[in-house]
Amino acid sequence: MNISDPENNDDLSDKDETDDNIDFECEEETSRATTFASSYEYIKVQSQNLIHPKHFIRQSSSIISEQLPATPTGWMALLSLVTSCGLTYELQLQKSLTCPPLVYAQLSSSPSIKDIYEQMTVTPESLLRRPIQPSLLVGTRAYAASTAAYLGGAPAHNDTYGRFREIMTLPMDGATVALDWELPPGVTEEQVRQQIPKPVVLVIHGINNHANFGYVRSMVRACTMRGWIAAGFNMRGCGGLALTTPRGYNAAYTGDIRGVVQQLSARLRGAPLFLVGNSLSASLVTKYLGEEGLCGTLPDCVAGGAALGNPVSIDSRHMSLIFSPLLALGVKKSILEQWSALQQIKEPYFLSCIRRAMLAVTLAEFDSAMAPIMIRNDPVYPFSARVGFKNGHSYWNDASSYRLIRFVSVPMMQLIASDDFLVYKAFQGRLAYCLANPNVMIVESKCGGHLGWHEAPPRNYGLGKSWADAATTEFIDVVFKSFEKRKSNKPGGLEFKERDTVLSATVPRSKL
Repeated sequence: MNISDPENNDDLSDKDETDDNIDFECEEETSRATTFASSYEYIKVQSQNLIHPKHFIRQSSSIISEQLPATPTGWMALLSLVTSCGLTYELQLQKSLTCPPLVYAQLSSSPSIKDIYEQMTVTPESLLRRPIQPSLLVGTRAYAASTAAYLGGAPAHNDTYGRFREIMTLPMDGATVALDWELPPGVTEEQVRQQIPKPVVLVIHGINNHANFGYVRSMVRACTMRGWIAAGFNMRGCGGLALTTPRGYNAAYTGDIRGVVQQLSARLRGAPLFLVGNSLSASLVTKYLGEEGLCGTLPDCVAGGAALGNPVSIDSRHMSLIFSPLLALGVKKSILEQWSALQQIKEPYFLSCIRRAMLAVTLAEFDSAMAPIMIRNDPVYPFSARVGFKNGHSYWNDASSYRLIRFVSVPMMQLIASDDFLVYKAFQGRLAYCLANPNVMIVESKCGGHLGWHEAPPRNYGLGKSWADAATTEFIDVVFKSFEKRKSNKPGGLEFKERDTVLSATVPRSKL
């Protein structure tokens, strides 16, 4: 007989449930252990299958070697294929960059600029109408074009064109500069030193450069080929010229240009003078013409100016972290080269500024260190020389030519490239100031880099040449023709007013 007890039954059921839970947990733990073991074995196997970097490189090299041609014919075919692909890409890039330049000017407000523009756009082949076709590999890349302009592009010396160097001492502070003259056939050195018979083009170099750089000599030769007299301007302490004052050139001081123009104006009996500035000197030329135009003291012989790659607004703090240290190295190198002249000043503060400048890493730090001892000039007549800026910001503000460009009183061309990696952004930011002057014409190209403009003209598949040289000399030619026209229309011709070449200075020469 079976006797059932409810309480005993409950205990048995609870025991069964507990056993079931224990069995389930054991199965779960076993499953986890199995999974972990499987994962471990998988990782172990995979780690064993990993290829060591050296073995991977060897394996890749062997695969590549198997794919490479085994015969000279195969290599030629591969080389032809790669060359064809590269050339196709380069031609497409050249095509995308080939277009006419943009021109900004107040044609309705300036008869002289309107006449210049019309003469430079007469035919579809005119420089301001035809497309600018950059040369392959060089002109299509801003950095390559700029490098070619700086390091190459200089024409070979030719016996057809006479050359000589003239050293000029400037009355303001006793500084010396050098003019590297190049003469067209029929003009002698004696004529240039006494009475210049033909138009003169003065070409000025940029920062850390001199008149023997490719872009300067190329422009000089382009001018002499047109029959003009041209000279490359070496600023104080540049081009192998010893520094005769304890202060070098900078981006704000226009006294050196002023002194040279005054001395040349005494020799130019009826012939015009044109100024061409590049990069830093483009700002100096613009600033000089603006200062003289503001005061109405520009010599009558100055027919016009051209500024290539003009920064317009100078502030070294905004310069690229790549180019700022490089430019700083260049100016520090100039200090070391001219140390014998700089150490003439024994003042502790002067020497401390030099010391801080030599320790500067960027161009902004260098400018800030040197600003208190830099030479500068008053912006109004008689443009007296002074020494020192409050700080770097004060120096950059004074050096920025956009403040004075609206006072330029002669025809002027500002040439800029939209891929100029040094100055285009600064130029675009001050474009309105340039356009405010009806005497200024702005020409903007799609390519060219900084002073590059390496072009292969249509139907010309040679090594290319500078489009800027052609555009600038074309502009100069029209300006010279306009100058001669005004001269012939005025009874007795143009009278050149001679100003006193010795301008007053507010500090002794020994302190300048």
